[in-house]
Formats: sequence, structure tokens, C-alpha cells
Amino acid sequence: MKVRTLQRWLLSGLAVAALGALLGIGHAAEPMPAQDRLEPLVVHEWGTFTSFSGSDGVPAHFIPNYTDLPDFIYSQSGRDSKLRRLERDCTISMETPVLYFYTERSLKASVKVEFPRGWITEWYPFASTAPVAGARQPGQSIQWDVRLAAGEDVRLPSVRSQDHYGHARETDSVPLQVAVNGSATRQAEKFLFYRGAATFPLPVSIRAIEGGWVRVANDSNGTVKGLLLVNVEGGKVGFKVLGPLDAAESVRTSLPAADGKSADAAAAMTKLLVAAGLYEKEAKAMVKTWESAWFGETGARVLSLVPRSRTDQLLPLSIVPKPTEVARVLVGRHDFLLPAQEARVEQLVKRVRANQDRAGAQAELQKIGRFSLQAIKQAERRIDGIAP
Repeated sequence: MKVRTLQRWLLSGLAVAALGALLGIGHAAEPMPAQDRLEPLVVHEWGTFTSFSGSDGVPAHFIPNYTDLPDFIYSQSGRDSKLRRLERDCTISMETPVLYFYTERSLKASVKVEFPRGWITEWYPFASTAPVAGARQPGQSIQWDVRLAAGEDVRLPSVRSQDHYGHARETDSVPLQVAVNGSATRQAEKFLFYRGAATFPLPVSIRAIEGGWVRVANDSNGTVKGLLLVNVEGGKVGFKVLGPLDAAESVRTSLPAADGKSADAAAAMTKLLVAAGLYEKEAKAMVKTWESAWFGETGARVLSLVPRSRTDQLLPLSIVPKPTEVARVLVGRHDFLLPAQEARVEQLVKRVRANQDRAGAQAELQKIGRFSLQAIKQAERRIDGIAP
């Protein structure tokens, strides 16, 4: 290259930019667009969809349990006609989804969850609820405007030692604050909490067969993972990890003997949750929250991981600013009766009706577990010849 040509090149903007890049000098860089300067924001969620059926696998209607939460939790009024109707029609109890946030600095965020096929029944902290636009009833959404208080000490509402709600706080998530109805009063928590009820099919269905056999089927269009078959009896628990089920695939397996410890089942479930994307502390917090229910309540049940695509369809989630990572791990809990249990319930119902050791029969019926009322109603229909 000739000297004169080289001089012209050195005086050009290209040369200045090149030398500046090499020497760390020159013109200041153009400011990065706001959408490209994302603060690291990680959001993780876990929750449970609970359902119940007889041995035939047909989902039964039931009223969710609304009595196991601290007094400070917000709830819909039981006088609401839509909520009363939903209680009668509910086949799904959406229990304790919690949203955790992780960020290195304090920031504000807007969080909205839609439940197009269900009704939001409880939540905390303060939030606004509204019908989902264009959704069939009930169809409801919930929205929080939160301040993520990274590195700050905030005062959380107290919970009783025996209250399983508090177990969800045992993570490294950033505490958050929400203003109450735009006032100076702020409510704090380690997560956003909500519950709901609805009627829709879950990806997995279960049919109990005579002789202690169970058929587990994947009724969805995708693969279902994290299947755990559980049997609790006399304070003991048996469990069996089932392999993934592809779309429309089913497996026939025996019910595990109830001869083990809940701690072993809890460890197995924790491992499945971590593999699905939760941090270990989150997975342990979820299992600790539900261990007494999953592995302590008498009865047989299947736990499964709801495919992420199905979760996003059932519970559309939007967060501003947009997180750099989102993990959503919802567990389907499906309790079911065995044919032998149904036969025994029928015998007990007949004894109650005939006033034969009524107190003893009623006491035994209560031992069925959480869904004893539904089991009794199903038995009464069979006895009376009423179609389910």
C-alpha cells in the first residue's frame, strides 16, 4: 500500500474505530437498547393439580380443601354464585402454586397468571383478580405488581410451626413486597402464592384392576415424565417410579406394598422435581409441603409431572420485565380407589343405613382419607342404581 493511501485510511472513521477497539480509546459506544440490557431475572414455579376417581378412573366432583391455610391468606367470598357452582362442579383442585424470583438487585415487576378454565380461590400477597377476556366461564386471572427486595431484610407474616404453608419459604429466593391497594402498606413474602379450582382432564388417567393391578395411561399428545405410583396404608408407604409414557401409551403394573418409609418416597420425588428444572431447595420445599399428604394420607395415588406445554396452556404466565429463565413444574396428584375398597365402602354404607353399628361403620369410613366423602357418595349411587 502506498504511503499517501495509507495516510488517507488512517484518517478515515474506519481506522479510528479499529484503533479505538485495539487500544480501548476512541468514540463512546452507542447505548445498548433497553430490551438488550436485560437484568438477570430467574423465575421458578411449582404447584399441584389434585384429582380423584373411583376404580373406573372417571374423575369425581369434589369440594377442595379451603381450611389448611394461614388466616392472612386472601380468598374469594363463598357467597359468590360462580364460586359455589364451581365447588359443586370441581374435578381439579389447583393447590399452592408458588412463584419464586431470583435477581441480584432490587427491581419492580408485574406478574400475571391466567386461569382460562378455572377460578382463583386464594392468594397472597395482595393482588387483583379479573375475568379472562374471551374465556369461557369461570375463566379468571390474577395480577401482582411487586418489588423484588434483593439483599434486603423484610418482615414476613408469622405462620404456625405445624402449618405446611411456611415450608415453601425454605429457599434462596428473593423476598418481595406488594403495596396493598396502592397504599403505603406493604405485604411481604418469599414467593407469590395462589390457588384455584376447575374442571378439565389431566394428562394422566388411572384405572384400578382386580388383584392389585393398576393401569396408568397418558391421554395427552406429549410425553409424561416423573410418574410415581404410591400406596399408603397403616402409616407405611410403598412407591414405584414408572418410566416416561409417550403420547397415548399406557402401562399395567402392580400396586407396591405399603412397607416402607415416607422419607424414601420423598427423596425419590425430590430427585424427579430437580430433574424437571427446580433448584434442590425448591424441590425439597415442595416435597416437605406435601409429604404428609402424598406419603402420609391413607390410599393409593399417582404423582406425575405435568408437561410444560400443558402447564403454559392451563396457566398462561406473563412477567414484565421478561425473565432470562423460567421453570414451571406442576405435579398432577390423582387419588383413586381400589375395587376392594369400593366393595368395603358399600358394605359400610349399608350398615349405616340399617343402623347396624352405625358409629363403628362411620369411624371406618373416615379412615379412607381425604376423599372419604366422595367415596361414600359413589357407593350410595351404586347401591341406589344411580348412574355416575
